[in-house]
Amino acid sequence: MGEARGVMQLSLPKLGLVAPPGAFRLMLAFAVVLSHMSGFDVGRLAVLLFFFLSGYWTARIYQEKFGGNRVGLYYLSRYWRIAPLFFIITVAAALARNQWDDMGWTNLTLLGIASWGYDPTGVSWSLDVELQFYLLLPLALAFLVRAPKVTLLASVVIGAFGWWLHERHDIVTVAKFLPVFMLGALTHVAAWKPGNRSAMLSLGAFIAMTAVTAATPFFRKSTPDPFDHDIWGMIWLLPLLPYVAHSLTIRSTSFDRHLGNLSYPLYLVHYPVIALMASAYGHGLPSKLATLVISVILAVLTYFLLDRPLDRIRVRVTERNSV
Repeated sequence: MGEARGVMQLSLPKLGLVAPPGAFRLMLAFAVVLSHMSGFDVGRLAVLLFFFLSGYWTARIYQEKFGGNRVGLYYLSRYWRIAPLFFIITVAAALARNQWDDMGWTNLTLLGIASWGYDPTGVSWSLDVELQFYLLLPLALAFLVRAPKVTLLASVVIGAFGWWLHERHDIVTVAKFLPVFMLGALTHVAAWKPGNRSAMLSLGAFIAMTAVTAATPFFRKSTPDPFDHDIWGMIWLLPLLPYVAHSLTIRSTSFDRHLGNLSYPLYLVHYPVIALMASAYGHGLPSKLATLVISVILAVLTYFLLDRPLDRIRVRVTERNSV
């Protein structure tokens, strides 16, 4: 492209303003790490965006590779994707933190850990919620395909019930987060593919919304939230959804897929490292920088030595048999 065409003709994605899918997932994982290492409450927003992406990818994978009489393989594939590495990191974290006696049945099933279980990883509550969504997806997707608007509205009603269940009985279920999951699934079902202009407007609106959030108690952990922060988080993420949906249209390179896959090991290992380093060396900046470096190194090792081999077996056993 010649200079005579002007700066305004440059392609925004080429300038790196739209992150490809894998890089975006890794950015979300780092947002969770940042949240756990600072007083900024941005981790919950990142988890909600993970739920949106999970809704999209799970619906897409189910329709493209499973469905019909292959539901059992779908359940096996989804459970296998998160459970084995979760078990390994949970055991390692419990032993490293000398908290083995606190382990219970939810550490074996994953289901229920968000409400009743001890979580040495500090993040497994979200995996419990995600696993619940995996169980629900075949039924929810059947309704979403036939009546998307009604199903989405129903998910909001169910979400209100989930919020009540959490507030009144301290029980955390997928119901509370179902609207976000279903928005992700609907992005696939409706083949929603916003263009670059919409993505840039979305990013601008999200930045403005973040500025508003920074002026509220929701942004800092030191200030009490006026109401449930997950409700605000769902409002906060809405302006960014066209950007995320556009990101999903970008074809991932092999390197980008590695970045995306690295997000799960980083998500699992970082909190135990934070807890151990803070206990040994305090909360100063040198300790935090060392914690970040150790977390990344440990995540990379976990990915190549454990997660990739486990996932190859999963694909060989489930997805290749689903064709």
